[in-house]
Parts: sequence; structure tokens; C-alpha cells
Amino acid sequence: MKGLHLFHFMMSNCSQRARLALEEKGLSWTSHHMNLPGNEHVTSDYQRINPNGVVPTLVHDGQVVIESNHILVYLDEHFPEPPLRPADANARHGMEERMAACSAFQPTIKVLSHERLFRPFRKVGAEEVALYEAKHRDPTLVAFLRDYAEEGPAWQARVALAERGMKTGLAGLEAALGDSPWLSGADYGLADISWVVNANRLNQAQVDLSAWPRFQDWAERAMARPAFERAVASYRP
Repeated sequence: MKGLHLFHFMMSNCSQRARLALEEKGLSWTSHHMNLPGNEHVTSDYQRINPNGVVPTLVHDGQVVIESNHILVYLDEHFPEPPLRPADANARHGMEERMAACSAFQPTIKVLSHERLFRPFRKVGAEEVALYEAKHRDPTLVAFLRDYAEEGPAWQARVALAERGMKTGLAGLEAALGDSPWLSGADYGLADISWVVNANRLNQAQVDLSAWPRFQDWAERAMARPAFERAVASYRP
């Protein structure tokens, strides 16, 4: 595959992260929009590209990059203008810490998305769980779908853990934003791209963010950027 190709899904916050980086860079890319409700990501064809069976996947001149935060760094390394990482070593270290925290936050936002946002229209039956068990290579994703479908004690434990994780994660960001206007330091950068899609998802799930005013203000500024409008708010495949 020559050029930049992105395998993604409109509502996937990890996919939104990759699209946002592409838009902030002003790059041309070819869209391969995956039918996640139709389980296109569990097909053998797609898992040959991304063995994790998730989105997004970036392919650049045949080079495959998976994991959304890895995609952000890859794009900034290979397309350095405009730069989205601080030149100062200490500032870059702080940015990398925020991105690592975002990766660790992904299970939290995934559970909250499914429970608070997707539950009314995302119904999963035994047949779909069986398809995952037969086709998907990652047993943790199979277990997640099974717990979500059953909506029993295992799922409720996931929700309770996610609610606590959300408060802890946002408290950390609130503190970080007391030292700089952006999660990447003095200027908007990769950590802001990484986190803003989560802020957007929390807004969509009607989470009250007033307990974290600096985070709330940061989110409003980050979501006001034109690239966010194109990549997330008004994006349609």
C-alpha cells in the first residue's frame, strides 16, 4: 500500500485519535472504514493486517503501525511539520507520561462508553459472543464482550472499577494542567490529541466534569480546533 492508509471506525475513540493526528498534520490519507457492528475486525483478512483485531491500523508505504498512541508518534517522526512534540527534553518527558496515562486509561473509557453511551443501542447476544470466541485471537476482548452481553456481576465490577479509574485519571490531569496550558506542555501536541477524544467521549456520555475545571477548560479549547471538527465532531465515512 503506497501512501497513508487508515483502517478505522467512526465512533472508535482510538480511531478518532489517529484521524485527528492526520488532520493536524494536514496529511492526505486513504480511508478504509471498518464495519465494527458487523464484526469486520474479527475476520481473518483483517487480523492478518492487525493481529490484535482492533482499530485503528495505519499502513504507510506498506509499513504497518498498530496502537493509536504509537501511530501518533510515528506520524510526528515521519511527518515532522508541524511538530507536535516539544523540543525541550523535560517537556517531552511530561508529554510522554500523559500519553502513557492515556493508554492505561483506555480500559476505563471503553467500559464507560459501553455502559453509559452504547448500551441503549448496542445489544449483544449469544451468537455474537460465540463468533468472537471462534474468530478473535485476543481472549481478553472475548471476555469483555461476554461480560457486556451478560450484564451480570462481572460486568458490574468492570463498571465500578472504571468509575473509580475515571476519577483518579481526571484528578491527575487536573493537576498537570496547573503547570501548563496543554497536556503536551506550552503548546498543543500529541498528549492533547491522545486525551481530547476521551474528553469528548465523556461529554457524549454526559459525565459531569465540573469537579475538574482545568480539565474542562482544556477540553473546550482542544475541541474548538478546526482539526477536531474535521476528524471527530463532523466526521462521516
